[in-house]
This record gives sequence, structure tokens and C-alpha cells, in this order.
Amino acid sequence: MKVQELPRQFKTGNPRIPPPVARAGWTVRHTMLAVSFVVAVLLPAVVVASYMFLIARDQYVSEVSFVVRDDETPNMGLLAGIGLSSVGNATTDAKMLYEYLRSPTFVAETDRQIGLRGMFARTESDPVFSLGRDATQEDLVAFWRRMVTISVDSATGMIGIEAQAFSPADARRITQEIHDAAGRLVNNVSDKARDNSVRYAERDLAKTEARLAEARIAIARFRDLNRMMDPQAAVNINSTVIAGLSQELTEAMIQLETLRAQGSADVRLVQAQTRVDVLRSRIEDEQQSYVGGGKADVSFSAVLDGYTKLQLDLELAEKSYSLALAGVEAARSKAEQDTRYLATFVPPTEAQTATRPRRLMITLLTVTFIFIAWLSAVLIVCSNRDRFK
Repeated sequence: MKVQELPRQFKTGNPRIPPPVARAGWTVRHTMLAVSFVVAVLLPAVVVASYMFLIARDQYVSEVSFVVRDDETPNMGLLAGIGLSSVGNATTDAKMLYEYLRSPTFVAETDRQIGLRGMFARTESDPVFSLGRDATQEDLVAFWRRMVTISVDSATGMIGIEAQAFSPADARRITQEIHDAAGRLVNNVSDKARDNSVRYAERDLAKTEARLAEARIAIARFRDLNRMMDPQAAVNINSTVIAGLSQELTEAMIQLETLRAQGSADVRLVQAQTRVDVLRSRIEDEQQSYVGGGKADVSFSAVLDGYTKLQLDLELAEKSYSLALAGVEAARSKAEQDTRYLATFVPPTEAQTATRPRRLMITLLTVTFIFIAWLSAVLIVCSNRDRFK
């Protein structure tokens, strides 16, 4: 590179003092920088600004806000807003609604109901902010998530929705459809929960009814088989008979001993001895026989044990049936009281002026990013040029 010789007035006699730099002039590099600034910054800025202020169509915003309420959850009025009430169920329902309202299934159903494709593709001259006519289902879902903003307050479970469209009526129709669909979903979930709780309780009641019927049938078969109504009552009767015979035996033995002590040898002594023998034999027969006519090859204790077990099963079945019946009544009462519903505190609104797209903000941000990118590229190029010079 040829070094430009300094004029005489800039020369110095001291070699330690560097000579002053000559006046800089306009070079080819400066021309290239100016051209690149015009092409890479000004021209895109003019294009973006022209599109945003001349081509981009107005968009209107409709809002709706609601919360899922549960009558079972204790309500503390205004204190619920500062977290002093139970909001676990409301938060879960809000997350469920958030995922549902963003799902492809809901978008497809809403498209069939109100014609989303026609609403979002009305502005053919605005390809950036509108949906194409030949858009796929995935494109429609992505555009829906861009046009519909869903915010959930995790502390209270409140849901706020903003829907954008190219006309106020379309925007309000979208929010109305979202509100109606959310209400239907909450009602369906609440109805299914109530139906399930009642159905499970009735199923348990049916099982206990079958168990109670089996226990009663087993008792009836036992009575028919052993020809007795109540073995325990038979035991009591048997004990009473044996006690009476034992008392008579005692009196007979006293009478026999009295006759022997008197030295009597007449017929009365023989009769007394016979009566004692008969009473003893009768007591033994009563102790070994089956009260009520049981089978001879089965002991009465086994019969009594079997009856006791069946009676215990019957008592347990009756108690289970009573508990199951109370459970059904409680489930039905709870189902009538435990009701989820959609509490709307901001109904669907209809905009009067267009607030989207944010033309100035989008233009300024775009131009700023373009300028930063151009400046970074210029600094990198100049740095590399000076380094390898």
C-alpha cells in the first residue's frame, strides 16, 4: 500500500514525536458502508413500515374471563382472592381447560361450529397476519394459538382469554364459543363425577344385597337340613330339660335314701330305685341326643358351630348392607351438592376500535433488530480487515 507523503507544514524535526495524521477523505469503504446501510437497514425498514401501516389489516380483540367454582369447596368471599380458600380443585380445572382450549380437537370442533378458516382467511392481501386458504389442520392449530391468548392464574384458577379476529363480530363470536365450550366441558366433567360416585355406591349396594341374600338362603337351607329353627334356642331348651331332670333325680335319690334308711323292703323302694334309674338314663339320653332331631352321624356341637358361623355371616351381611345403603344416600346427597359450574365475571366483549397488530411497536422492534444485525456484521468485517491488513 502506498503511503501518502505529508505536506511540509506537518513534518516535525523530532523523530520521537509522530507526525500528525492527515485529514481523512471519503473512500470506497465508506461508500460501501453507506450502500450497505441503505440496502440492509433503510430499505427493509421502509418495507416493514409500509406493510404494517398500508397493507396489514386491522384486528379486533374480544375478551372473556371466568373461573370454575365448586360448591363443595368452602367459599370465603373476597378472602379467596388472597389465597385464604382452597383453590386446588379450581387450579386443576383451570389447567384442564387450558389444555382443552388449545387442543387440535377443540380447534377442529370450533372450525365446524363457526367456520374459523373463513374468519382467519378473510384478508387475502395480508399474507403475514392471515391464514392461507389451503392451510392444513396443523396450520390452523398454530394460527389459533397465535390469535387466541389464554392466561391462567395459578393462585386463584382464574382464566382470561383474548381472541383476535379481523372483525369485531368474529372476535366476539370466537370468545362466545370458547365460553360455551368451557361451560359444556365443566358440566360434563361434573356430571360424570356425580354419576360415577353414585354408580360406584349403587354397585357396592348391589354386592351387599347379593351377599345378604346368600347369607339368608344359607340359614334357610341349614334349618331345612337339620330340621331346627335355632340351634342355640334348642341348646337352651335342652339345658332347661336337663336341669329339670337333674332336679327330679336329686329328689328321687333323696326319697330312695330315705326309704333305705327306714329299712323298708316294700314296693316303694323298688319304685324309687326304678325312678332313679329312669331319670339317670333320661339325662344321659338328653345329653347325647340331638335336640330338634338332628342327624345321628353329626355331633350337635358341629351343628351349633355351623349355625353360629352362618348367623355371624348374616349379621355381617346385614351391617354391610346398612352401610352400603347409607353410602348410596350419602353419594346421592353429595352429588346434588357437589356441583362445578363456570362463574363468568367478564362476559365476551365486542371491540369498537382495532388494537392489533401493534404497528409502531412491531416496526420499531424490527428496525432495531435489523440495525443491530447490520452493525454487528459491519464491526466483524472491519475487525477482520484490520486484523489481516
